[in-house]
Formats: sequence, C-alpha cells, structure tokens
Amino acid sequence: MSGILEVKHLSVGFNRGESGYHQVVNDISFSLARGEVLGIVGESGSGKSVTTLSILGLLPYPKAQLGKQTSIRFENRELVGLDDENYRKIRGNRIAYIFQEPMSSLNPLHTIEKQIAESLIQHRGFNKKEAEKEVLRLLKLTGIQNAAKRMKAYPFELSGGQRQRVMIAMAIANRPDILLADEPTTALDVTVQEQIINLLNKLKKKLNMAIVFISHDLSVIKKIADRVLVMKDGKIVENGSVRQIFEHSANPYTRDLVNAHMLMKKPRKAGKILLKAKKLKVCFPIKKNWLGQVVEELKAVDNVSFELAQGTTLGIVGESGSGKTTLGSAIVGLTRFQGSICFDGQELGALSTQARRKLSKDIQIVFQDPYNSLNPRMNIEEIVSEGLLIHFPHLSHEEHQKRVLQVFAETGLQADDRFKYPHEFSGGQRQRIAIARALILEPRLLILDEPTSALDVTIQAQIIKLLLEIQQKRNLSYLFISHDMNAVRAMSDQIMVMKDGKSVEIGCCENIFNQPKHSYTQQLINAAV
Repeated sequence: MSGILEVKHLSVGFNRGESGYHQVVNDISFSLARGEVLGIVGESGSGKSVTTLSILGLLPYPKAQLGKQTSIRFENRELVGLDDENYRKIRGNRIAYIFQEPMSSLNPLHTIEKQIAESLIQHRGFNKKEAEKEVLRLLKLTGIQNAAKRMKAYPFELSGGQRQRVMIAMAIANRPDILLADEPTTALDVTVQEQIINLLNKLKKKLNMAIVFISHDLSVIKKIADRVLVMKDGKIVENGSVRQIFEHSANPYTRDLVNAHMLMKKPRKAGKILLKAKKLKVCFPIKKNWLGQVVEELKAVDNVSFELAQGTTLGIVGESGSGKTTLGSAIVGLTRFQGSICFDGQELGALSTQARRKLSKDIQIVFQDPYNSLNPRMNIEEIVSEGLLIHFPHLSHEEHQKRVLQVFAETGLQADDRFKYPHEFSGGQRQRIAIARALILEPRLLILDEPTSALDVTIQAQIIKLLLEIQQKRNLSYLFISHDMNAVRAMSDQIMVMKDGKSVEIGCCENIFNQPKHSYTQQLINAAV
C-alpha cells in the first residue's frame, strides 16, 4: 500500500474573543496508505472531527488557526494554504466527507436525486439524464431498497439508515481516493451498522479507497479499521494495529475505553406488576378516500403484550421502524392506542384527560436527543423545575429550590451550573439534565428512549451506572429502548425484541442473549458481537 496522505505537526486552535485562544488539536502526526482504513477514537472534545475537517480546509477560518509547523500533504501536494478554487477541485472529488448527522447535512428542500446529482454535474460534467442514471446506480450500490422511488424523496421521508446511505452515495459519487467518515454509524441499529460497515469495506476494495473512520463505538472500529489512533485532549495517546489496541494497549486511557462497555447490573428482586400491556396497537393513516375515511394504515405497533414488575427493567430492542419509540409514546400518553395499558391497576385508556394528566407525573420519559428536547431559551434550573410548577404548584420557594438541588446532586450536575443554558453543556451533561427533569417529579416508571445514543463509550458507561444507581435507590421501573445491545444487556432484566411493529421474542435477558429462539434476535445479537 502506497502513502496517499501525510499529516505532520497538526495543531488547531480557535480564537474565542474575550475567552482567548483555545487549543483543540496539539501537534499530531499520522499517515494514510491507499486501501487502508484508519480508525480514530476518543471522547467528545478530543479533536477527532477537527482533525479531519482540517484536511479539507473546512474549519471556520480565520477564527480557526493552524499551527505554523502544520503540514497536510495529499499525493505529495501541500494543502495548507491552498486557495478556495483549488480546494474545490479536491473536496467531494478526490477527498470526500461523510458528516456525522445526515439529517442536518442534507438539504431538506431538495430531493435526494438533486443533491447527489449536483456533485456529478459539478465534478464529472454529467448532463441531467446521465446524472439521473448514475444516481440510481449509486443508490442501488449502497443498498437502498426501491431506489427509483427513494431518489425522488426528501430527507425527512427516509429512515436514519437510509439517510446515511444517501450520504455515502454522495461521498462516493466521484470515486474519491480518500473517504473521511465522521461517525457514519452513530445512532444506527446494530443490523444497519453492520450493513454500513460491510458496504464501506466492499467499496474500499472495489475503488482501492483509503478511509479515515471516526467513531466512539469501539466495536465498530474493531470490525472495519486496519490501524487505530486514540485521541485525548487534542493529542494522540496511542497508535497501533487493531489487535494491539484491543488486546495489548499500553495507555491507561485506551484501556478505559476498551473496558467501558463491560458494565454488569446487580441482581434485582421483582416486585408486583406495575405495568401491563395487552394486545396493544398503534396505527397511523397512510391513505384516505374522498370522504376522509382511512383506506390504508401503517401498523406501527401490532398486537404487543408484556408485563413490567416494580423495580425492574424491560429492554426493548429492534431496528428503526420496529415500533419501539411509538410503544413508549403510547404508554406516556403522547400517542393514541388501541388495546389495554394498565398502570398500577388503572386502565390508562379509560381515564379522563384530567386524571391522565395527573397520573403523568408517575410516568416520565427521557427522549433520545437531549439537545432538541431541552428548551434553548430556558436555563437548566427552569427546565428541570418546570414540572414542579405544574404538578406541585403549592410548594414554597425554599422547598422548590431544595428539590432542584437534590436532583442535581443525584444526577451528578453542579449547583453552580443551574443558570446555564443547554448549548453550554456536553452531550453527556445534557442527558443528565433530561434525566433530572424526569426524576424531580418522583415518577414510578421511567421510559428511556435511546438514552445513551451517540454518546462516547465512557460517557455511556457513566449514564448507565447512574441509571442503575438511581433505580436501586428509588425502586424505579424502566422501559429501556435502545439499539445498543451492550447497553440493553447491562440494564435489563427482561428483553422484548420488536420487528415490524410486532413482538417476536420476549424473555429473561440472559436467555435472550445466550439462547435466542427467533432468527431475527439471533441476527441482532450476531451483528453486535
């Protein structure tokens, strides 16, 4: 394998005005060979994304500043100091980038076809008809089903896995020499992750393409990378082959990353049945006739039954679109349902609106994306305490403050941070805020919808440990919705596997993992190994 990229003495800092100059990448060097996959791992803020953005000159200059000794050479051509016109010939053509969040990276006003075709027309001189044919081929190549129809769709009409495949199709459209992939499998189901990894490996071999693969998920890095860089605080703390990093790591931080997912729950004694769902259905209308009658509907949750005991956790797993989140929304009262949901002896479907609202403090939910579920115009104290104003309006100011500080201490938040706003916190801290908001009402059931999604492995471990400690202290019941099989195993007493809105298997956690009966369950577990 011949060298194609050489990065030497890369240093990056940001001028933050009154806050001064902040160094985020500090004198790192590495190389990339043709056909090689270089994995870069580390926690948020370690400098992973800034490193790859520097290669394509995508940092916000002049606010961002490169070190004087920094050198980035692509095929022996120096990229540092390259003008915009010459950089444009390389970006998306010779070196392509897959951004972390496809929903934010794709234009919501343009169809998938138009967005992919734009690069083909710009760099390869295709006409409209040629571009349309090539877009269809690329979408089929990336494994999108019914590609001819999907290319006419808009980003919001696709699932997370489909959007990520579209980003890959855009990135490989011009057959780049290097693909920079920033968390391309984050928050995807394990089976979709497996498909994306297999796809990238296939494309690497077919195009002899070099890949820089950023991820906080070490199990993904282990499957795709040839060599691994471990970054911490803007520096490379370890560099070696996959086997060396995973089996013989020399750095304590690397060992912490490798061991972070090995959490074990303490045995719990089940109490009385707190929640019972029987033949639960949630349907969404797809098509109506001219009289407004529904003639076609989507069964998002189809005839699902389960029980949850006091003080225990039911893990719910399955791919995107399996009905996991819709099930949680129905239980918390955000989605209409058919069938029976019984909470502590009360039939939720038979309650009046007032009674259901009163009961809502006992059933709380922690949403998947804490950044979008926290009001950016409210400070943290206002966000966490908002529920107290609704459910406990007669509390004195002193008691109000006391409860806020208690839940802050319980969830590992600092009292001094209560006047800050959501954007001033990291992803892990925002998740703690979301948990605190739910806990302050002293619920009996907590629905956790992907609470560790997109978090670094060490932060995931902290959140899972926090949830287990709170559960034991408060005797809480959890519905734990996740695609992360390691997290589900660490949290759950029982597991329900969902596919296409149906429950295909339910049972004891260890039985599901060690002796899965359904072929789909076996597929999920094998993909996570």
